[in-house]
Amino acid sequence: MLKNMKVYLRALEVEDYQTSIAWRQDQQIWDMVVGRRYFVSSEFEKKWVQQAGDLQGQLKLAICDVLTDNYIGNIYLNNIDFFNRTANSGKLIGNKAYWGKGFGTHATLLLLYHAFYDLGLERIESRVLLHNQASTRVLEKCGYKTEGVMRKAVFKQGRSQDLVLMSVIREDYDEVIKIYQ
Repeated sequence: MLKNMKVYLRALEVEDYQTSIAWRQDQQIWDMVVGRRYFVSSEFEKKWVQQAGDLQGQLKLAICDVLTDNYIGNIYLNNIDFFNRTANSGKLIGNKAYWGKGFGTHATLLLLYHAFYDLGLERIESRVLLHNQASTRVLEKCGYKTEGVMRKAVFKQGRSQDLVLMSVIREDYDEVIKIYQ
């Protein structure tokens, strides 16, 4: 297992929707994620959290601060393909007090540990907005390599934007985690 992590991952709890809905309503957060912005009611958000553990081929987890137990974000494995041993990853640190302090890196390292060692996956990919340099740096710290730029792949903020396609394979991750074992 990994040592000296600033976060731990857990299943989403029903009451988490009261925190996560504020993140959905924050324009600065939406400007940094790949997905399109949409508006949700409290009831919709509550259902989303309740169903997070029941989705086939997906894993949606809460990111929590080890010292305070504060729920600070979400992390995902999507499109889990056990035949090809691949998945897509994503994360959101919703609590801005935790931005730029290594919490996203530690959460990603823990998710990858689970993906590679518990689920037996071999390759995880992620897509990041080209201008989101902070997310790109986090992924690089976790062993992801840039595979290319997907030109005008997503429509956000009234214009088509480029995405950076990155991936990590187990061998790359094994090199990174040596300092955390």
